[in-house]
Amino acid sequence: MRHFGAKTAVFCVFWAGLMAGFSGAAETLDNTQYIDIDEIRTDMDAYCLTVFAPGSTVEKFGLKVLSVVRNHTAGRHMILVKGTDERFIHSGAVQGCSGSPVFIDGRLAGALAAGWSGNLDSLYLVRPIKDMLAVGSVETAALSGAAKAEFDFSQPLDLTVYHQQFLERQQSRPQSGGTLLPLSTSLPAEVCQQYGGMLGQMGLMPAAAGPAVLGESAKEAGSFERGGVLSVILCGGDISLAGVGTVTEIVGDQVYGFGHAMEGEGPIHLPMAAGVVHSVVANRDSAFKLASPGPVLGTLEFDQSSAVRGTIGKVPKTIPLRIEVSRFNDPQRRVYNCFLADDRSKTSAILQMALAGACQMQGPLPPEHTIRYTGRIVLEDGRSLDIDNISSGRQLAEAVTEMASAANMLMNNPFERVPIRSIEARMDIEPVSIAASIWSVNVSNTKVRPGQTITASVVLRFFQAPQKTVTLDLQVPDTLAPGKYKVRIVGAAGYQAFAAKAAPQKFRAYDLESLTGSLERLFKYRRDRLYAVMPVPATGVVLRQHELGELPPTKMLLMQDAKRLLPLEPYNAWAESSISLEAVVDGAAEVEITVEK
Repeated sequence: MRHFGAKTAVFCVFWAGLMAGFSGAAETLDNTQYIDIDEIRTDMDAYCLTVFAPGSTVEKFGLKVLSVVRNHTAGRHMILVKGTDERFIHSGAVQGCSGSPVFIDGRLAGALAAGWSGNLDSLYLVRPIKDMLAVGSVETAALSGAAKAEFDFSQPLDLTVYHQQFLERQQSRPQSGGTLLPLSTSLPAEVCQQYGGMLGQMGLMPAAAGPAVLGESAKEAGSFERGGVLSVILCGGDISLAGVGTVTEIVGDQVYGFGHAMEGEGPIHLPMAAGVVHSVVANRDSAFKLASPGPVLGTLEFDQSSAVRGTIGKVPKTIPLRIEVSRFNDPQRRVYNCFLADDRSKTSAILQMALAGACQMQGPLPPEHTIRYTGRIVLEDGRSLDIDNISSGRQLAEAVTEMASAANMLMNNPFERVPIRSIEARMDIEPVSIAASIWSVNVSNTKVRPGQTITASVVLRFFQAPQKTVTLDLQVPDTLAPGKYKVRIVGAAGYQAFAAKAAPQKFRAYDLESLTGSLERLFKYRRDRLYAVMPVPATGVVLRQHELGELPPTKMLLMQDAKRLLPLEPYNAWAESSISLEAVVDGAAEVEITVEK
């Protein structure tokens, strides 16, 4: 016997919550409406309400109480039931039934919350209603809340490193209870597979049958009702990404469901909706509901171990997202108008999946490809970050993660809250590779005088294409002292690494202004440019982001006083130049020159 885990457990129970004055019901149940676990005995007849057939009609399904499982987890009890309805028996435990309200002796006992994959009987564990109604109370809410990811903003920003740290932190986060919700999505199967681990951290599992049939049928979804579909929408509109389950209880404008946590974060702010079921898909491992969300009807506000709770009619904060995609194998430009849930721990991951899905709606990218992309992240105060770059042969690693990492940095910065007003992206995908590597470099003269120009001839090698030679000029500074110097020829990645090491102050974040400034600098490094850099001697110091170059020695000594609170760093200088190419350059080469008197 195996409890539903990251691959198999998936029930949807959305529990209707108490109004403010009703939170006391968690301790004293109204025995005319609810039955306490202490009243439940083996062999009692029961039934649950859920949507099983296509549509949104709630039906009744017979159950038999097998046992009360005391201390299923420390201090928490569960009720073990078995389905007696022929449809339940045929399907086994159905993922997506999480939250289906269970009635015993005509009173609400709790919700289907978990089961076992591959079992021959339709066995379910029922979460007692008393535990569910406690969700969102002052006591339980105060103990909840997942820690947000923290990053070292004192180091030079690097979008690639930042994204890797984000993935590592996501993977290290424990899943709450192991029970996942079936995923309703229009994302391609390849995207669901690629981001399967990330979805699991959000409490979601992609349906094995592929994306749900989204469309007109979702408009059939009505309002919330006991046993009806409960959807948690992470991305809505032309691209859908939502966890689907079942409503357990409704009290006033409060909805309770799932009978288990999504992530167990405590206070949250996610769009919630009703929905429709397309079919129940049965397989050898476990059955699941194939469903779609309806229009947003409120806000999910609590996510705790026993259930989730939301408020009907409360408008959730969302982020409009517009994606344009032009592909070589599609005669028309596709436009996807969506909205993202505004959540510090989830938004960047959802954005990645939406961008990747939009780019792969017409199939995976071929091995040889080039993506020209632009993007804009608009903040609530009107400021915006603009991205305009190119990637070749790297699939979506650069085009997608660059924008998602920037959004994540802004939303999780330690300085101040930064609401995002909207996000736009445009992707143009071609089936050719323009990736090139630096093969060799020759300079016109290795001995020069101050003020003269060095011309570098750079041989670029392409994949299965003729090599190409380009020239790049670099002027030697007029005041450069005689001696030997290194000239480096690099692509965008090499130039960024050089600049971050030589002038780290330009890429550190001390406040929101320096964070946005550092991001803007990073976005200026185009991959279709070739750079020449030559470090040169300089005097001066750097005080945080303030560069004090060419300081006299006496002032340098004064500024380096050991009692100074702010640390000083040496000021570095270099000469540079760059040219635009029809290539994305990788690699580096170095040439030594001699500057004569």
